[in-house]
Amino acid sequence: MAKAESCPRNSVERLNVDFMRSLVKQYSELGQWTSAFFWADAAAASTGSDVASGDDIWLLASTMLAKGELHRAAHAITSRALHVNHLLCLGVAMRAYITAKEPATALTLLDECYPALLEPTNMNQTHNRALAGVLVWQAKALALQERRDAAIEALTSALRADVACYEALDLLLEQHALTPSQESDLIESLPINNQLSAAEAALLRVAYRERLLRYAPLRNPPDNDQSRTAVDIARSRSVTGAEARGRRLAASGDWAEALKALDEAGPWACADVRAACLVELKKSSELFAFAHCLVDSYPQVWTSWYAVGCYYYLIGKNELARRYLSKACSLSESAGCVWLAYGHSFAADSEHDQAMAAYFKASQLMPGSYLPLLYVGVECCLLNNMNMCEGFMTKAAILHSNADTGTDVVDESDIENLGRWERVTRVVGSALIAHEAGVAAFAANDLEAARTLWLRALHAAGPGKEQSPIWAATLDCLGHVTRRLGRPAEALRWHERALALRPAKANSIAARGLCLALLGRETEAADALHSALAKDPDNVVAIALLDAIVDRLDAALTEEEIPQFPFPAVNIPPTPTPGETSLPQTPHDATNLSDMSMSFD
Repeated sequence: MAKAESCPRNSVERLNVDFMRSLVKQYSELGQWTSAFFWADAAAASTGSDVASGDDIWLLASTMLAKGELHRAAHAITSRALHVNHLLCLGVAMRAYITAKEPATALTLLDECYPALLEPTNMNQTHNRALAGVLVWQAKALALQERRDAAIEALTSALRADVACYEALDLLLEQHALTPSQESDLIESLPINNQLSAAEAALLRVAYRERLLRYAPLRNPPDNDQSRTAVDIARSRSVTGAEARGRRLAASGDWAEALKALDEAGPWACADVRAACLVELKKSSELFAFAHCLVDSYPQVWTSWYAVGCYYYLIGKNELARRYLSKACSLSESAGCVWLAYGHSFAADSEHDQAMAAYFKASQLMPGSYLPLLYVGVECCLLNNMNMCEGFMTKAAILHSNADTGTDVVDESDIENLGRWERVTRVVGSALIAHEAGVAAFAANDLEAARTLWLRALHAAGPGKEQSPIWAATLDCLGHVTRRLGRPAEALRWHERALALRPAKANSIAARGLCLALLGRETEAADALHSALAKDPDNVVAIALLDAIVDRLDAALTEEEIPQFPFPAVNIPPTPTPGETSLPQTPHDATNLSDMSMSFD
């Protein structure tokens, strides 16, 4: 007891504040936020002055924010007016209010701080990095208020302040907020070489370029690792590199390969792209399991309910699909792909006006994406408005062509004097756009333009890609238009190529039967039509065509060609003359004449 009393009592001035701060960092890394909060509070209370430093209050508020105490974290900063002159504290307070769904309050804090605090500096990159974080939160608050132009400006300012702020670029490209030329100009204007070393600058440029060329085909990497640079190896092994490859493969229609690339990034990576791939591959059971896991794990994330809506759309329950897609929209109003799926659900029910309204909303949210314009054009075709259809198809083709190269290589003024479908044919570089434009041209009875566009679709698919079953519809379309142009033999070859990809498609079999009938091969045509009806008994084309072929075959038969089925020979003994005794009949000649009666009783 005497030994304990001899120990001097520690004073507040002798507390090791640096050690407390290190404890806060360690417990934060371990996820033990209560312990981190205790030591952050102790560090803030143990400074030598009556007023705690801004860095200590930032640590304290950060632990409160991690614990979910949003307003308490914001109050710890605003009550001391640290948001006015401390950039890190401003960022934490804005994040707290945005997480609490109070974007207006977060923007008010930004208005109250010193203007010089929001200016980047050339000498202090740490300040610029904190400024970029504040600008990202400003963009998120503006997006919640649907002030998209101001949000885009905030994100571009964040990238210029800190070129390594990948989140800012991801938000811009994920939402298709900029046109391809604007995206390219932004990347070229960034001072990457001034803020990073040569190796890291090269890595960042490659990563940004991969995100920009989202529709360009992937290059096959060299087989020899020695011929690959360190940047290429790092990108091939990184999660973000696998995500970028998955997005580009999905954009080019390689759904199975896109899933393999996303599997490399992890089963939860790019949930929206994975859900779209599963829909295209019609893997309903896998999509159900994936959506179920997402909802259980992340019920407050819009991609979870988007996956659920995609599942119900895939199985044909469009009303339920719209219900869950609406929930996804309520969680993220800026997700344009949700509105695309919303429009698809209306289009599946032939509700064209509602579908077009959803696609226009998606176009507002995704001004840099060609998909909303393409689907608006498809709906215009279904409504038989060919002028508007061609206009939207042309705009979609121009936007895709520019995005494929990252610059504006096509200008609408250069093609405005061309013919209706010639404008689309001149600029189209997407297989999907070329196919849909060909359908519209065929509906407008412009057969040559339709054939050209469908051939362009196969060419745009790439070498070897036309062997995928997804292009069987394009091959069938080429068969139809070639038959309409009076070349049934060539049309037959197109349909047979389509059947090689989809052997059980009843419409393709019926189209083959029609070509055989036009070539005078009625017997083979009848066999093909019977096969089509075996696959789909309600195929109207096969039923009508088979009746016509049977009538034609019956009319062509002569009386000699009609098969005869005579009765078997019957031996009747002669009637005996009077006075003669009839011979007994042998069993072989016995015939019961009463059985030959024609009565139907």
